[in-house]
Amino acid sequence: MFNPVKLIILILVGLAVWYGYRAIKREIGRVRAQLRKAEEEKRGAEAKIQPLEKDADGVYRVKDD
Repeated sequence: MFNPVKLIILILVGLAVWYGYRAIKREIGRVRAQLRKAEEEKRGAEAKIQPLEKDADGVYRVKDD
């Protein structure tokens, strides 16, 4: 059967695995939040982009609406 030393080591390994799993889940949540924020900022930046048109002199300028 198990002696006390093996049991303590098994419990410590189990706790380390559990703590690592929770840390990874926290990190995934943090990264997802950053990605969501970056996507929202990107959508806002896309709305500010103005179309360009090429003038007769070959230079691209903001299109006048």
